[in-house]
Amino acid sequence: MRLLTHRLALRLAAVALALALLAYGILAHGRTVVTAPPLPHAALQGGPLTTAALRGHAEAIVFFASWCPGCHTEAPAVERFAASPAGSGKVLSIDYSDYGNARGFISRYRWTFPVLSDPDGVTGDAYGVAHLPTTVILNPQGDIVAREVGPQTVASLSRALSAAS
Repeated sequence: MRLLTHRLALRLAAVALALALLAYGILAHGRTVVTAPPLPHAALQGGPLTTAALRGHAEAIVFFASWCPGCHTEAPAVERFAASPAGSGKVLSIDYSDYGNARGFISRYRWTFPVLSDPDGVTGDAYGVAHLPTTVILNPQGDIVAREVGPQTVASLSRALSAAS
């Protein structure tokens, strides 16, 4: 009888452990939905825009600075994506804490999409930007669903927006 009670206790402990691990896995991998903070009001090109105006489709918000080497690396791909059918009207950029030549950067890469200015980094900080370049992906409801750090490509931007749609 004692052996039977011991086995039952072990089985119950194993089941409890399995349920705890399952719950942890679900909670650890669950998504926290964060609504996109307001955008800066100052526009270097296009705009001004609001997060409400972005709702209805997925959006890529590219944070850059003119002094950032990775930003120069990704800039041509961002423009190619923005000019493509998949990216048309779904890209905007924010010049983050940049006291360099942002207008020269925009001109050099012939960016055709809206570019907003965040000179004090307040908006970038609200979006969780810690490194440049960073691309924040919004879903059609205006929630942040991804944050990509480092230079993006046409393919990576296309995948990110498709996943967010």
